[in-house]
Amino acid sequence: MDRYTPGRAVLSFLAAFLLLMIVLPMLYPHGAFTDLDGRAGVIDNWGKLAFADPLTRAVYFLGDLFCHQEWARSFIINGSQMAFCQRDVCILTGTILGLVATDKAVCRIYAGNRLFPIAGATMVISTLVEWGFEHLSGMDILAARAATGLLAGAGIALILQYAATKEYEKVMGFEKED
Repeated sequence: MDRYTPGRAVLSFLAAFLLLMIVLPMLYPHGAFTDLDGRAGVIDNWGKLAFADPLTRAVYFLGDLFCHQEWARSFIINGSQMAFCQRDVCILTGTILGLVATDKAVCRIYAGNRLFPIAGATMVISTLVEWGFEHLSGMDILAARAATGLLAGAGIALILQYAATKEYEKVMGFEKED
């Protein structure tokens, strides 16, 4: 086990979850998952998922619990809404891409670099700025939502890799691996 193992474990889980979100709507008839608009933090659509298998219900349940799932802000696959909105899917995708980019097999920059969490926080803040602009101006810009979601996800990956590296070094009793 090395300092990149936690990041790889998170990467594997998130990649599998994203794959499920993409594949599951294709396993059902066209338009099987529609009209899922609701509120985050509230289970609005459990009854609408009664026809689905347990795995599909679990994925869409998480979307129902943690996301607003607005039709206009969702990616549509096979006529169905994905379990999470565009911004959340882009954050998840950005985190996956960021974890790949910060793995030692790809990146030669030391993941314990103090700039990782600073850059990560700045990237996450970009989504908060976009969200605030969207709500203050009333404008709905899909490309901005997707781009800042990808940035925020990559920022989350930087913070995760930094924290994992520092914790690994503390537990193992050394500063950094050459």
